[in-house]
Amino acid sequence: MANAKSIRGGSVLVHLSEETNQLLVESSKRSGRSKTREAKIRLEDSLRSFSDLAATGRRFESATDCE
Repeated sequence: MANAKSIRGGSVLVHLSEETNQLLVESSKRSGRSKTREAKIRLEDSLRSFSDLAATGRRFESATDCE
């Protein structure tokens, strides 16, 4: 039987502002996914799409997007 320590990957606890939480709730409703699943998909997409966040509102595209 697998326990939490044997599952590959990891987990994080994130505290969201009320505004960000509301945006995530609305997005999850539109997609039909749970809020947790929506957050996971969006985080994965963001990390693949942008290599870095230089500052709030400024992003660097990933190296694969620049080719």
